[in-house]
Amino acid sequence: MTEGLISYVKNILKNISTYIDQTMLRYDASLREYTNFVEESEKYGFRALVVPPSVVKHVSAISKIPVVGVAGFPYGYTPLEAKVREISIIAEGGGKEVDVVINLINLKEGLYDEVVNEIQNLVKLVHELGLAIKIIIETSILTISEITEVSRIVAAQGADFIKTNTGFGTRGVSIGDVVLIKNVVKDTVRIKAAGGIRTALDAAYLILYGADVVGASRGVSIVKEAEKLIDLI
Repeated sequence: MTEGLISYVKNILKNISTYIDQTMLRYDASLREYTNFVEESEKYGFRALVVPPSVVKHVSAISKIPVVGVAGFPYGYTPLEAKVREISIIAEGGGKEVDVVINLINLKEGLYDEVVNEIQNLVKLVHELGLAIKIIIETSILTISEITEVSRIVAAQGADFIKTNTGFGTRGVSIGDVVLIKNVVKDTVRIKAAGGIRTALDAAYLILYGADVVGASRGVSIVKEAEKLIDLI
């Protein structure tokens, strides 16, 4: 790597926690475990905490870090009306952002008018509630042409972010996903890379290639690893 690139990567690693949406979406955890998650996370200055919608109120009451709730998660095939209710619960519970999985069946079928209608309604609702929205497209099940088309739609409908994956798909995010989306949306919408991000270098390279935020359930270990890598690069 050139000296300038090395310096840029080191700077990313130095500030890695500010890029991370620290995530806990466990269905087998107690509220006490979610409390522990908040207490541990607050030591590291993450961008946000991502939790299930039913846990948002509990977490928001004790967290100094902004809280994000998920809707239509993880498969996106719940009706729009159900997602609307989930989003309302997130807003009422003190959430600041929502990460919503769109109807991937419509996307795979090529029903792009339906895709546009859903995203348009979701963005309008979330912005009316004063929240930000990330639209999850699940790149793990999409072709290049499908990623291209849905990225255009998300950008055109005014979403705050396009999010690559749920982490529940057939694979996690790749650098190729981020590069493809970035080439389509340019700077019109921010990108959240998520799914299978386990190391500090995973996160750093995704940011280097265009991700604005990374979602990870291993945020603490990523930050600790980044601190060690800075002295080695």
